Amino acid sequence: MYILKKSYYAIIPANVRYDQEITPNAKLLYGEITALCNEKGYCWASNSYFADLYGVSKVSISKWINQLVDNGYLTSEIQYKDGSKEIFNRYLRIVNVPIKEKFNTPIKDKFKDNNTVINNTTNNTLDIPFVEIVTYLNDVANTNYRHATKKTKDLIKARWNEGFRLNDFKTVIDIKTKEWLSDNKMNMYLRPETLFGTKFESYLNQKGGVKTETDQYSNLF
Repeated sequence: MYILKKSYYAIIPANVRYDQEITPNAKLLYGEITALCNEKGYCWASNSYFADLYGVSKVSISKWINQLVDNGYLTSEIQYKDGSKEIFNRYLRIVNVPIKEKFNTPIKDKFKDNNTVINNTTNNTLDIPFVEIVTYLNDVANTNYRHATKKTKDLIKARWNEGFRLNDFKTVIDIKTKEWLSDNKMNMYLRPETLFGTKFESYLNQKGGVKTETDQYSNLF
């Protein structure tokens, strides 16, 4: 496979460089994605492209991307072919001012003085992975909800603005699906209105819940 090596500059900001929850390879991939985003405002490259570029497996690329998405540095939008779950396109976008609840970096104090930027970024619906959250629910719970429904988006946005992130949504979905899916009386509650409502934090901290480790996008493209 021919690899087109772009001449654009790669940018890795301080809060990404010093984030101890992200592996060095994920940070390097972040820089590559910023370079590709310079052309169209988003990165269209597949996992296969990055795997060939760095000489690693698509599973490794998927894990690095998931780290960046889960920690709020990227958003991922998946487009499916009409009438199927076959992936047609994926678009990765840089979150302009990535903000995390926990900082272990030298720039922590700098962000304390800029609450306006933090609030605006948190409320920017373009940074919320509605598609990935609802797609994960549909795949795990065997449902068919739409990510564009206003009620569903409002619920996800409300929890996102409270500081919960993609991994939290997946954990709640995993816990309640394991508990309710085989229960004929309870499986009707595997829906956004219930899962992403005001009891979200209680579900997230529920004892006895076991999170699955399924990586549904490990072989993307």
